[in-house]
Amino acid sequence: MASLYKRTHRKPAPVGAAITKSWKPIPANAVVTDGVAVWNDRTGCQRSGIVSGDQVQTLFATITTGRGQSQSLPLDHTGGWTLTADRNYMASYTDASGARIRKSTKTTDKATAQRIANKWESDARLRETGVIDELAEKLAMHAARPIEEHIAAFIQFRASKGGTEKHRARTKRHIEEFREAGGWRRITEIDADAVTKHVGEMMSRNAAARTIQSKLQSIKSFTKWLADHHRLHINPLSMVRKPDPNADRRHERRMLLPEEWQWIVTALDQQPIDRNSMSAHERVLLYQTAIQTGLRATELAELTRSKLILLRGTPHILCDAAGTKNRKPARQFLDLNLANQLKDHVATKHPTASVFGIGSQEELSRGLRADLAAARKLWLRSFTDEQERIEADASDFLQRTNHDGAHLVFHSLRHTCGAWLAMSGAHVKTVQTIMRHGSITLTMDRYGHLFPGEAEGAASKIAAMLGKPRQHANLPALG
Repeated sequence: MASLYKRTHRKPAPVGAAITKSWKPIPANAVVTDGVAVWNDRTGCQRSGIVSGDQVQTLFATITTGRGQSQSLPLDHTGGWTLTADRNYMASYTDASGARIRKSTKTTDKATAQRIANKWESDARLRETGVIDELAEKLAMHAARPIEEHIAAFIQFRASKGGTEKHRARTKRHIEEFREAGGWRRITEIDADAVTKHVGEMMSRNAAARTIQSKLQSIKSFTKWLADHHRLHINPLSMVRKPDPNADRRHERRMLLPEEWQWIVTALDQQPIDRNSMSAHERVLLYQTAIQTGLRATELAELTRSKLILLRGTPHILCDAAGTKNRKPARQFLDLNLANQLKDHVATKHPTASVFGIGSQEELSRGLRADLAAARKLWLRSFTDEQERIEADASDFLQRTNHDGAHLVFHSLRHTCGAWLAMSGAHVKTVQTIMRHGSITLTMDRYGHLFPGEAEGAASKIAAMLGKPRQHANLPALG
């Protein structure tokens, strides 16, 4: 049976309080043990007193409050502790698993509290017999909570899995963008049609496919988490498809040509202009490191001196799992020349200091394009013949966008790493390892066309392995 009580709190008796004693008959609900009676008074407070015959001694401490009023507090039988009870009634009942549960009814009315306690115990019996579906109850509870609480819980869940604060903030921003677009107040209001409509609006504003894909990834991971953690019965966005960024040629990235790189280095050497809080020399080191290792902008921005292992035999850069896109640690090797330059560059830096003084990651692409433009001007001035200069000006050499519509951004330096590896004849597995691709298929899709062709000579190689047919004099001729 469900029962009611009030939680009793014990505090030391105030020093100097006036103690009064009185005797009264032992209450009917009292339990007497070793000469001490314990009972609940009319307020629900658990009292205790020393027993003598059929009488029990009650103790009270009289104090003066801060407002100058006199207040009388009951004491336990030792006289050392004051006793006070919560205003709300507590319920004690047995749940479906047989455990005894104690929790507040959140009401001061005893009759109401008893009805609440009886309802809890009755529901527990229904759950025990399967009449009430606990999962359905849980779903209903989550459905009543504001969507903001679920978003906060999801971001907290992501934080427990690692990753960066910047990525979590971006994910939260994307989810809230869809929430505002759909006018959702509860998670049960999340609707695939509203998501599709907002995607259409983004497309009408010429948003890039890669941007839309990133935002859809955020909202879809949120709804998948809701379904996986039994906050929603099903994932409402399971059938929503993300756009293919490879089909969006407006943001297709181009690689740097080796000849273009040489002109960039020459231009930065002749015109050492500071950009994005970095000197020209530091930017050359940054660009070289990006091309040689394939590290992303975020990874380069978070790179500290302690992560540079500049040993003579195998100099390399260590990347923590928390800072990489695939959440796996990485070790990217350097050649000795670049390693020595980086060693000189960080010689006076603290181990926790950033290797590169990047002012803003958002400015990296703009700075690279400015250096590219400076290199193109220098290259055009190198032509002494006017006709040759006119023809050179019509080419896309050192242009931000080439004739195929591919653009140069800072991430192009990572693309350049993979492209140059393939062009140099590196094994496709080596390219996959350095680029940290999840599959060999991705590597071949990106750089397969750049690997040196071997199909032309394949037939002759097989023929050489087959060898010439043997001649047997004793065999009759065919036919």
